[in-house]
Amino acid sequence: MSTTGSTPAHQAPAPPGEDPRGVPRTRRGGNVQSMVLSMAVILGLVAVVVWALPRPSSIQQPPADVAGTAAGAGAELPFTPPVPAVPQGWTATSAQVNRSTDGVLTWHVGYRTDEGEYVALEVARDATAAWQRAQTGGGAEDGALEVDGQQWERLLQEDRGRRALVRTEDGVTVVAAGQAGYPVLVELVRATEAGWAAAGGQGAPAP
Repeated sequence: MSTTGSTPAHQAPAPPGEDPRGVPRTRRGGNVQSMVLSMAVILGLVAVVVWALPRPSSIQQPPADVAGTAAGAGAELPFTPPVPAVPQGWTATSAQVNRSTDGVLTWHVGYRTDEGEYVALEVARDATAAWQRAQTGGGAEDGALEVDGQQWERLLQEDRGRRALVRTEDGVTVVAAGQAGYPVLVELVRATEAGWAAAGGQGAPAP
């Protein structure tokens, strides 16, 4: 005698994609593929956003405050630190007092010209020969140059393309140097003289 509602001894095999209870199996391969595609889409969107964002070509530093630094340095230097009246387009990159070679107290100002060349002004009283070699890179004599009636010595460090103009007056030595041509250094020399003229001369500041 059979019992109504009893479970048959043998069940038909479950269809593909289902377990014996009739619940669909998880398609793991499909899930992984979907995740990979989603990540690819997200990364693509991020790349587009990053590419579209504006980026500065270089980090711009604010110009050095030559006049302000000179005002503070005047008390410690045995001469008036010049504030060069440089051409328009030149940017001051540094201005400071250094204890340089042989302990010589030096007024240093660096500039980037409108052509992107770097030039520097070095001024010191009672400068030594070693100090001058250090400021000019040990450049060799390259003749002389007259600037507004004053004779300047030309020095050339040929392997590095570095040039310098040097002059000493009343114990104060001025060096205009850099990897630029002599005409650019002449501009720095004239700017320095104009700065000194505006300050009343290059002598030691009044106590």
